[in-house]
Amino acid sequence: MEGCHASDALHRRKRHPRKAQIAIRPAEASDVEFIRALSRKAFQQYGPYEDLLPSWFLSGIGLALVAVVGKRSAGYAMLERIVGQAVSPRTSELLAVAVEPWARNHGVGDRLVGEIIRKADQLFVERLALHTAVDNLPGQALFRKHGFVVYGIEKGFYPQGQDALVMQRNTE
Repeated sequence: MEGCHASDALHRRKRHPRKAQIAIRPAEASDVEFIRALSRKAFQQYGPYEDLLPSWFLSGIGLALVAVVGKRSAGYAMLERIVGQAVSPRTSELLAVAVEPWARNHGVGDRLVGEIIRKADQLFVERLALHTAVDNLPGQALFRKHGFVVYGIEKGFYPQGQDALVMQRNTE
């Protein structure tokens, strides 16, 4: 009987692997090379984001978060500074979400987007917007999961000329 329980436990563990612990922290100046390298991997086909995103981060354009799995940086997300401080709706843009290839499909992007939404709520943001490539189906699914809906298409949005879906999420 004892062996049967151990076998059952082992079988359950194989079907439901334990998720890695994902810590989310504010990005620091020392993260700039990580942001640069991951931007190159994630966004190279759309334009020079390995230069743009680190410079946006260093300029203080908004809030940047880093996801850490174990001791390795696994991804980042950037939230633009709030637009419309004195008027409603207070709007902000989710500028980027990027996850290392080795960390994809493990909840890193989900945690980053969830934390960005939480931070935006704390800042009383009423509308979050984002642009995502029309061919970025995994990203679109992630954003839909978090309440974003397609608002329109922006033709030639990216520096390399690709179109982008405009998605937004209103707080309720």
